[in-house]
Amino acid sequence: MVLEADLVQEEDDFIHVAKKIQVRARLVKIDSIPLTQLGRLKAYILNTGSHGIWDVFIEVVAALQNAEGSVKRQWLVDSIEISCITNYPSMALRFLGLLFGSCCKYMPFLILDRFTVLSDLPVTLTSLLSEPKWEFVAESVVSCLWTSMERIYNWDTNISQADDSHSPSLHSIDKSENAMAAFLTHVMHQTCVCLKDYLPLKKQLRLANMILP
Repeated sequence: MVLEADLVQEEDDFIHVAKKIQVRARLVKIDSIPLTQLGRLKAYILNTGSHGIWDVFIEVVAALQNAEGSVKRQWLVDSIEISCITNYPSMALRFLGLLFGSCCKYMPFLILDRFTVLSDLPVTLTSLLSEPKWEFVAESVVSCLWTSMERIYNWDTNISQADDSHSPSLHSIDKSENAMAAFLTHVMHQTCVCLKDYLPLKKQLRLANMILP
């Protein structure tokens, strides 16, 4: 069994760590170990900047396919909360896009690559939250989505204005993410527009008045 302590000690060797997580995901998929063994790694998985994490995302989402609806919903809620604080928002949102896409009715028609899952977020998340079994988590999910969008919007604005005086929460976003800032802002803004009916009026007005960098 792969222990969390082992993973933490080997963070510098990402390839080795990723392989261990992938093995764990495959064991979950064939019911050899419980899904909780993956759940303990959410924060690590969604706060990793290596592009190699995409292969881990695929294995984890595959392992979640046979999980109960309540488990999938919890993964969605936890993951979108982590997206609000991660150092690598593009990676966390890629995982979310992959998870949304795998659960929504458009799954057979989607191209689940690392870029398309981001641009498809307005479609996949809107579709997913319109389904009866997901509707009751819609407000909490969209509330977190708004928080994540505001963080990304403020980060992108500060980058475009070359402003170094931004808040600690923006300082925590790794500089390697800067090239994705404008794209993520537009995707997240459009996703919030599609889901604006779940937001209070004050936030709807702010959304309508946002000037994208």
